[in-house]
Amino acid sequence: MSLVKKIIIVFLVLLTVVVASGTAYGIKVYFQVENVAHSIHRPIEGRQEAEVIENTEPLSLLLLGIANDARRQTDYRANTIMIATLNPVTKKTTLTSIPRDAYVEIVGQGYEDKINHAHSFGGAKMMIETVEQYLNVPIHHYFSLNMDGMADLVDAIGGITVENDFAFTAEDIYFEEGILDLDGWEALQYTRMRKEDPEGDYGRQRRQREVTEILANELVSLSSVMRIQDLLTIIGENGETDLTFSQMSQLFAQYQAALGTVESYQMAGSDFTGDGFRGEYGISYQEVSPEEQQATSQRLKSELTLD
Repeated sequence: MSLVKKIIIVFLVLLTVVVASGTAYGIKVYFQVENVAHSIHRPIEGRQEAEVIENTEPLSLLLLGIANDARRQTDYRANTIMIATLNPVTKKTTLTSIPRDAYVEIVGQGYEDKINHAHSFGGAKMMIETVEQYLNVPIHHYFSLNMDGMADLVDAIGGITVENDFAFTAEDIYFEEGILDLDGWEALQYTRMRKEDPEGDYGRQRRQREVTEILANELVSLSSVMRIQDLLTIIGENGETDLTFSQMSQLFAQYQAALGTVESYQMAGSDFTGDGFRGEYGISYQEVSPEEQQATSQRLKSELTLD
C-alpha cells in the first residue's frame, strides 16, 4: 500500500477509535483530529463537488507524494502518483501507480511533459485534470503528503529497519547491502534513489513499498498519547486534501469494508531520452504504450462502474 493511503487509514482509524472510546481523552483527541482535518482542507476552486461519498458510490482518490522537504527545497513535483478506487459493493480497493516520468499532455500548459510536473505547474488542480484527461476517468478527491511528512513519521516511531539488496550512495549517505537501521532522513533518501538502481524508477518504487509497509505496520500499532499527538501534528503540517472532516468521517464509516481487500497495479512504460523535438534534449522520460494506457483506463472505469 502507498504511504499516503496508509496515513489516510490511520487518520480515520484514530478518529473512529477516539470517538468510540467515550472518554475525556477520547473527546480531546477527537477535537484535535477535527482541527487537523480543517487545517489540511484545501478545496479546489472551479471543480464541481463530487457527491459519491454522500451517496456511497464507487470512489476515486488521487494520492500524491510531493517532492519537497525542508533540507532540499524542490519544485513540488508529484513523485508518487496513485489512484485509489474504493468500491463499497465489491468491497475492494485498488491502487494504480502511474510512472512519475510518464510523457503526457499537461492540461493547461498546451504541451507534453513528465506527468509529475503538472503539480509544480498548477498544484493539485492541474495534477487532477491531467490525470483525468490521460486516463479518461473522474478523480473525486485527492490527498497529498510532502516528503517532510514521511521523514517525520519515521522519526516519530524511532526509525525503521530495512533489508537493502545492493550497496549504493545517496545524498552522501552510504547504504550497505543487508540489514540497515534508518532514521527519517536516511529512509527518505533510501526511497528516493533511482540512478544507481538497475531497475530504475521501478526499483525505487519497490523500496518505497518496502518502507511503506514497515512504516504502516508501526503506525497502526501506535497506542501512546505522545505518538498519537505526534502523528496528528505531522499530518497537519505536511498533508493537504479537499476532503472535509465530515467526508472523512463518512468515508471510513461507509467504505471500511472496501479497505479489507486491496489490489495493486503498476502502469508499465519504457525509457526514452528527449531529443529536443519530443521531450527536452537529454532528459529521461517514460513512454506508456496506448495499449497499456487504454487497459488501465478500462480497468479503472470498471472499478468505478462507469462501463
